[in-house]
Amino acid sequence: MTRLFHACALALVTLVTLLPAVSAARDLGTPEGPVILTVTGSDGTTWTFDRAMIEGLGWTTISSVTSFTEGPQEFGGIPLSALIEATGAEGTVIEATALNDYRVELPFAHAAEHGVFLALDHNGEPMRVRDRGPVWIVYPQDSLLPAQDRFDSFMVWQLRDLVFR
Repeated sequence: MTRLFHACALALVTLVTLLPAVSAARDLGTPEGPVILTVTGSDGTTWTFDRAMIEGLGWTTISSVTSFTEGPQEFGGIPLSALIEATGAEGTVIEATALNDYRVELPFAHAAEHGVFLALDHNGEPMRVRDRGPVWIVYPQDSLLPAQDRFDSFMVWQLRDLVFR
């Protein structure tokens, strides 16, 4: 009986210790501006993001070529892995849907393996819907040459939703 009590107490202490970390990762605030991205975790939890919230996840810039632009381009935004870390999302597949309902499934592992990027700025300017915005999934392709177009179908522009499964 004493062993069972100690095992239960240890399990409870472990759960209580880990719970704040899990909750902190999932409490990302409430959008104050227009929602530009909705994310749904494999557990059904949904987060909505305005631009400021995405910027707060670790804004950075990258330079890359794409099949859709000419020459090296500068993109501002966040690594997809930063969004995954912030939400605690898990899965093997990420379903990405654009404003026009174009939908594609990206392997979850691509976020880390290929440095997938969520771009909100292009060459220093916020992207508008007519310019592939407000969010564009960019696979940094300089390191992928010469087979740079193999990820083109995953580079969803006018991104609206991400669903992790």
